[in-house]
Amino acid sequence: MKRLVFKTVWIVWVLIMAFCWSGSGFADESTMNDEWQFGGELYFWGASIDGETATGSGIEADFDDILDSLEMAFMGVAGIRKGRWSLLTDVIYLNVEDSGDIAPGVDASVELTNWVVTPFVAYNVLDTQKGSLSILGGARYLYLKTELSIGPFSGDDSGSTWDGIVGTRGDLNLSQNWYLFGYLDIGAGDSDLTWQGIGGLGYRFKWFDLVAAYRYLSWDFDDDALIGDLEIHGPALGIKMPF
Repeated sequence: MKRLVFKTVWIVWVLIMAFCWSGSGFADESTMNDEWQFGGELYFWGASIDGETATGSGIEADFDDILDSLEMAFMGVAGIRKGRWSLLTDVIYLNVEDSGDIAPGVDASVELTNWVVTPFVAYNVLDTQKGSLSILGGARYLYLKTELSIGPFSGDDSGSTWDGIVGTRGDLNLSQNWYLFGYLDIGAGDSDLTWQGIGGLGYRFKWFDLVAAYRYLSWDFDDDALIGDLEIHGPALGIKMPF
C-alpha cells in the first residue's frame, strides 16, 4: 500500500512539472517581488494513523476514532518570501485521549500527543503563466508521547526524531481562478526514511484561496526503535493566504 501511494504521488508530480516546464521558461529576477511578503494557511486535516511497532504489532486509528477522542488539534503553515526565496514552517499538533473498562472494575486510559514540525527554505526556479515550481530543503521534527494508565498503575513513554529533507513544491493553473498544487519531499536522519506528499485543488478569491487536498506522511524507523513505521494520512480542507 505504501509503495503504491508513493509511486502514484511521484507520477502525478512528474506530470505537473512537465506541464509547468512546457511554459515560457525560468523565473525572471526582474519580475519577482523583491519586498517582504507574508503568507499562511490554516486547515482541517481528516487524519488517520497507521503503523507498526518494532515487535510487528499493528497500530491503526481511523479518522472517526480520532475525532471521537480528540482533545485538541492545530494544523497550519506560515512563511515569508522575498524575491525567489521563501522560508516556511508547517506545524501539526494532535492530542488524543481515550478511556474505557478492560475488565470488571478495571479502568484504562491512554493519551497520545503528537507534534510534527517541518521548517524549510524554498527557491523558485520556474514561473510561467501555466504555473510555478520551487525546490526546497529543510528538516522534519517528530515528537510522540504516550501516557497509559491501567487501574492504579500508570506510565509514559516519549521520543523524538529529526530528519533532513529535500523536495519540490508548485502549482499548475487550470484557469484564472482554479489551480492544482502539489508538494513532495523525502529525507532521512534519525529515521531510515521519511517522505511526504500533498496534492490538491485550489480556488482563488480576491483576498484568499480555498483549498482541498490529500496529505500523506510516512516514517520508517530502524529495528531498535519502539515504532517500526508510522503513517499519517487523509483529506484536508483549508483557507490559504498566498504571498
